[in-house]
Amino acid sequence: MRESLRIYWATFAASLQAKLEYKLDFALGLLTSSMLQLAGLAFLWVIFHQTTNLEGWNQTQVLLLFGLTAMSLGASELFFNHIWMVPYYIVMGDLDRLLVYPVPSLPFLLISRPELHSFGNLLTGLVFTVFSLYTLHMPWWDWALVPLWALSGGVIYMSALVIFCSLSFKFVGPYSYTLMIPHTLLQASRYPLGIYPGWVHYGLLVLLPYGAFNYLPANWVFGKMASPGCVLAAPLVAVLSAAAAQAAWDWGLKHYQSTGS
Repeated sequence: MRESLRIYWATFAASLQAKLEYKLDFALGLLTSSMLQLAGLAFLWVIFHQTTNLEGWNQTQVLLLFGLTAMSLGASELFFNHIWMVPYYIVMGDLDRLLVYPVPSLPFLLISRPELHSFGNLLTGLVFTVFSLYTLHMPWWDWALVPLWALSGGVIYMSALVIFCSLSFKFVGPYSYTLMIPHTLLQASRYPLGIYPGWVHYGLLVLLPYGAFNYLPANWVFGKMASPGCVLAAPLVAVLSAAAAQAAWDWGLKHYQSTGS
């Protein structure tokens, strides 16, 4: 285990260092991802220009959901983003080389291509979160739990991507269309789940449990739910989601057929 962790860290560090050599790419990625988050924030402002609350959530409270979602997206892009290349690798036969390394293939794949625009999502998400908690005078323990929720969110989102990506082993194609489903639904988690129809609400809590890392913790932070389960839901669901992702990946590998080239 220790040797595997050493290999993972060395691979991630080398990949990140190589990416950081391109300073213009870093600056553009930071600017672009930040602007996309601010565009979502502008839309939120338009909504609250027409109403004072969304299912009992005011604008500053919804901003916490925005912040946790952005930070979770950024964490996934920084540590687990390589999953987006798998459909292309399957078609081209490049996945073969990942299967011969002396470490489990899925973790090695995930950490070997960090994206620089992740820092823009992490930064804007942090700003949104800090502004919300500071404005609403939340106690210190809420602040202390934010990194746990954000990292858990990154794992949950990554797990959803892996599960959908595993379909590429069975339905071969060079594009990542299936991955746009969990990505698009992640954006929906920026708003209180109560505004959606029941089946969407249920889906974002159980099937794709994004609500576990932002909606449930935010309910606890703002006193809408008193259950301590809201606090512990994120790490627990992250562990279960990661296990489901590994199972889906193993299933996909059983259906993998190399190009033979």
